Amino acid sequence: MIRIHKPKTSPEKLAIDGKQKRRSHCASYSRNPSAYETGTKKFEFDRNIYSHKTVKQALIQAQHQKCCFCERLIGTDGDVEHFRPKQAYKQATGEALKYPAYYWLAYEWENLYLACTGCNQRHKQNLFPLQNPPQRATNHKQNIEQEQPLFINFGTENPEEFIGFRGVIAYAIEGNQRGQITIDSLKLNDRALPEARLEKLQPLRGLNQVLLLAMQRPNDQEFQELAKDAKDILENAILDSAEFAAVVRCAINSKFQYVIG
Repeated sequence: MIRIHKPKTSPEKLAIDGKQKRRSHCASYSRNPSAYETGTKKFEFDRNIYSHKTVKQALIQAQHQKCCFCERLIGTDGDVEHFRPKQAYKQATGEALKYPAYYWLAYEWENLYLACTGCNQRHKQNLFPLQNPPQRATNHKQNIEQEQPLFINFGTENPEEFIGFRGVIAYAIEGNQRGQITIDSLKLNDRALPEARLEKLQPLRGLNQVLLLAMQRPNDQEFQELAKDAKDILENAILDSAEFAAVVRCAINSKFQYVIG
């Protein structure tokens, strides 16, 4: 996971149609809050607004075609993910769904990201754990600023301050709770992700060895040329646009000591 920098201005579809829908949802809740709180009445969200092609394209561009959670390259595939779930929520895996969730944020630009199907539909789903569950905002009249989410918000925080990598394995830096919960809930060390990271790191480890050898052969022009090419590839591999950039950054900083092969 890396920090995501989205444009401050939301796509027009959200600013116009999304704003209108938000007013409609808030008015519906205010007319019959108990029906929504018991789940007997549910909101009908318009996917054609929050997942409109202009919204999705803006996310694809901001996230460099990568999943916001696992950093896999997903291109134009993937789901428009709600950081705070829109219909129902769970504090922890295995709990029953609670209603309503953050319906008033369903079309808010700050609450939308692009995620791969595995991360969004099979793991995060309706999960949104808080440090202080009793202070959860359960309707649009309450303030979400009082909440302390346990998931890292990669649009407002730097995930690399919470999650590091020893080789291909994600770990919570200094055992911090938020990093660990994010790793465990999203299964960031499962789903063949370590294997995919290793496939990325192994050739880069070889290129790093070329750089080290080049330092020992300063007069070998051919080797220096190889080293220059290797350096360019390594520098590109840590750019925000690169797949598994956070993993590669940690590997380079640790001189690939945790990378096997």
